[in-house]
Amino acid sequence: MPERYELIYGFVHCRGKTTYSAGFVNSRKEAEAWLKKNREAATRTVKVPPEDPVRHCKAALCPLKRQKPWFDIRPCEKSESS
Repeated sequence: MPERYELIYGFVHCRGKTTYSAGFVNSRKEAEAWLKKNREAATRTVKVPPEDPVRHCKAALCPLKRQKPWFDIRPCEKSESS
């Protein structure tokens, strides 16, 4: 059975934590390479989605508006059609 991992990222806000999918890969090696590349990047490697709460925070000096995203991977469960 082939492995499959979802690449996820998000932000922590004064309103809570968000999680977004950056896609899927078919091996742990690919997933770990994506994770390492993004965690070690000097600049942001993902764009904040338009629906993210950071775009709507009304606090003028909210320290969370300039934060770095977090990154992780998670194994996908076997689908019923596999």
